[in-house]
Parts: sequence; structure tokens; C-alpha cells
Amino acid sequence: MTDAPAHRLRAALLASCLLAGLSAFTPARAEEMPDSTEDPAPDVSTDSADTPADPITLRLDQGFRLDLPPGWVLEEAGGDPGDASGRRVVRIVCETPACARTREACTLRLRPKAVEGEDDAARLAGLHATPLSRYVRLRAVLKSTSASASIRRPLGPERFGARDWIAVETEAAPRFKSGLFAETVVDGRYLGAICKTCETGAVRHEAARSILASMRRVERSAAR
Repeated sequence: MTDAPAHRLRAALLASCLLAGLSAFTPARAEEMPDSTEDPAPDVSTDSADTPADPITLRLDQGFRLDLPPGWVLEEAGGDPGDASGRRVVRIVCETPACARTREACTLRLRPKAVEGEDDAARLAGLHATPLSRYVRLRAVLKSTSASASIRRPLGPERFGARDWIAVETEAAPRFKSGLFAETVVDGRYLGAICKTCETGAVRHEAARSILASMRRVERSAAR
């Protein structure tokens, strides 16, 4: 006869091992999961007069500033549409009539600690300096894009505005959004961006690139 308590213990251990194995394949943060093109599109007006005439200056912690083109907005904004202070993760979305089709959005990330290194160039180069770190980065961006995603533009330096970034573009499987993943370091402070679009043409992420090109950082005293 099988000992019932021992049998239940073995079953519980097996279940816990299976759950642990499954969790290894789950993205650590929900905002990094693949975005389906079949998700409901945001409500946007087809009247161009409803599109703001002026860009919004987005203010992040650590002195980062970015200019949002007309029609781009801060998600979960309060009374001030440009105030993203107090957040380490910030999401901005496009609400223009054109974006009803492309469904463009970007997630911006800050790190609480400064990046170590001699200067910003060395700090940026050090983000993915080893083959292992590059492999981990590429695996993460492909997983964030979709199953069967591929690399559209390889991981490497790219110039947005006045700053150097490390960027990579992905090509999503059908019915998922492709991505632009970019990182930079300014005065030792890290800023990462994940921008996604339903656009499948040769030209993609134009608005996202313009937003990243507008990035600058002001000192804390000047930011008040």
C-alpha cells in the first residue's frame, strides 16, 4: 500500500517544480510582454482640430526632459499633462487619428542608482560589453516583442539628437507590435525606452525617434 502522506508530499513537490519552471518563461514586468495588434485601439478623434497644436514637455525624475509631439500624451496624467515625477516607469501613447492604425506607444524607464564608469561614453558602452550581456539583452527584447520575433536592426550605437544611445529594433510575428529598444546614460543616469508600433513598412518609429532625440537633462536646482 502506498503511504498517503508521502504520496501527497511528492505531489506537492512536483507541482512546485512545475510552477517554478513556468515562471522562468514569464516576463518579469507586465509592460514588457508582447503587445497584440488585436487589442482594442485607444479612442481617438478623427477631427484634426482636436489634436493639440503644441508639443508637451514631459518632465521625469532625475532631471530628464523630453518633448512629446502633438497627439502624444502621458498615460495616467494628473492635472499637469507633462508631470511624470515620482515614477520610475512612464508610459506615453499616441492618440492621433493616424495612430488609430499604428497604435504607437513608448515605455520609459529610470534606474534609482547611477551607472558606474569613467564617463557617459564608457558607462553606455559598459551596459552590454560582454557577449553574455548582449545575448541576455537580445533574448529579452525578442521575448518582449512576440514568439518567433526576429532582429530587424542589430544591437549597436545609434545617435538620437545630441546623445548616443544603444538601440536594437525587432520584427514581430503577425498580429503583434514590432519594437524599438533604446538606452542611454546622461551624467551617469540611465534612461531606457521601449517603443512599439503596428507599422510594418520600411519606415518605422519616426515619432519615437523624435521624442528620444529631444531628450535632455537639467540639474536638480534648475529643474525646480
